[in-house]
Amino acid sequence: MISIQKKKKKKPQLGVKKSVKKEMSQNLLQWTVADVASYFSAAGFPEQAVAFRAQEIDGKSLLLMQRSDVLTGLSIRLGPALKIYERHVKVLQRTHFLEYED
Repeated sequence: MISIQKKKKKKPQLGVKKSVKKEMSQNLLQWTVADVASYFSAAGFPEQAVAFRAQEIDGKSLLLMQRSDVLTGLSIRLGPALKIYERHVKVLQRTHFLEYED
């Protein structure tokens, strides 16, 4: 009898939670274009990170991004764009604005 072992997919999201906390200790306003690209690459979106770099999205720009900017402005596929916006951009924005509220 032959046993077949399934390989478990690595979930980049698990490491991202820790890195988000670490990264958020650094003010998002100070993130460079390279920091933003590195964040998305580490979050499991290396191809899409190139788009953030090409569009020169830094931390300040990331805070200003709206859903339509991510879905259409970056020219990336819809599936990854939705995940990036919902799971990362919105979370980073919400966390930043809650931290720096009055």
